[in-house]
Amino acid sequence: MTVIVYTQPNCQPCAAVKRLLMAEGIPFEERPAAEHRDSLASLGARSVPVIVDGDQVIHGFIPDQLRALNQ
Repeated sequence: MTVIVYTQPNCQPCAAVKRLLMAEGIPFEERPAAEHRDSLASLGARSVPVIVDGDQVIHGFIPDQLRALNQ
């Protein structure tokens, strides 16, 4: 399953998440938050980035949790 990363333009934490995932070789699909408000609301998100991997949801740039997606 591909990791989904909800982002918005000019978001530094979003850019950091994408850089880390690329560096770790973790495939991901980027989705604009503005086009997926309902999905984000159902996840309890109030800000981006939001990272979804199956049932796991990560709110924000949390390197240890992001690296664990590779396992």
